[in-house]
Amino acid sequence: MTLLLAEDDPELSRQISAWLTKSGHVVTCHANGDDALNTALRQAFDAVILDVNMPGKDGFEIVAALRADNDLVPVLFLTARDSVTDRVRGLSSGGDDYLTKPFAMEELGARLEALNRRYQQSATGQRRIGEWILDTRQRRLRSPTDFIDLQPRECALLELFLDHEGRTLTKKFLLDKVWDIRFDPGTNVVDAMICRLRRKLDAPGHATCIQTVRGKGYVFKALS
Repeated sequence: MTLLLAEDDPELSRQISAWLTKSGHVVTCHANGDDALNTALRQAFDAVILDVNMPGKDGFEIVAALRADNDLVPVLFLTARDSVTDRVRGLSSGGDDYLTKPFAMEELGARLEALNRRYQQSATGQRRIGEWILDTRQRRLRSPTDFIDLQPRECALLELFLDHEGRTLTKKFLLDKVWDIRFDPGTNVVDAMICRLRRKLDAPGHATCIQTVRGKGYVFKALS
């Protein structure tokens, strides 16, 4: 990947750059926020790593400027500021991930790979699930030999499960994200939708991929 690193600690910047370069990435480094933003606006990158506190523009201002310029490059904040307020501000301003110092280089590398993978998938409107491809633009699940059409909320629900694969999602969480209902009024809309989605996903002969976690919610395991 081609990466932009904005970090004003010279030793940390050197360590990160050396590790990422050794891992096969091409890294451009800046210690000043204004310089980092100018470079990001002129040159295409696969991902941007931003420290929050820097001379010139801070990380929050940089990502806000990128998003205002319609630049959707994945942005990972790298900072010692680990309060919930700071994390929320960073993600709300347009950041995609937040890693607090100190950190392991291996985790930084893994997060960058995950960000780039998600970005590439969303840019094409396609998400891979085993041998199947979820086309979010056409709302269709396709395999080399078959396809399954999805209703808009079925597609949104499946995409949400993909974003949180392996994690248990509560009914309240699903209502909030898919139906924009921020409380559970006793509706069975989630159960009914999952039942319908299961029938479509299980029809080609695959094992059930949306599993019920009794008393907690639902967990998604990818089609095999």
